[in-house]
Amino acid sequence: MRILPARAARVLHRRRSTSLPARRALRPAASAGSGVSVLDVVTLLGVIAVFALIGLIAKGVEKL
Repeated sequence: MRILPARAARVLHRRRSTSLPARRALRPAASAGSGVSVLDVVTLLGVIAVFALIGLIAKGVEKL
């Protein structure tokens, strides 16, 4: 099904609207000046853990 661009914009505006009181209540309060989201920190820690694991595996293979 194809949606016309103007209609798509209206649908997205309705879905993303923050003017409704119910949607404002569900939104978490924005942290002041944090700048780094929790997901960014978790991703960074995950990448570091993967590289550390690869390093340990390489060390173990080297000893064989």
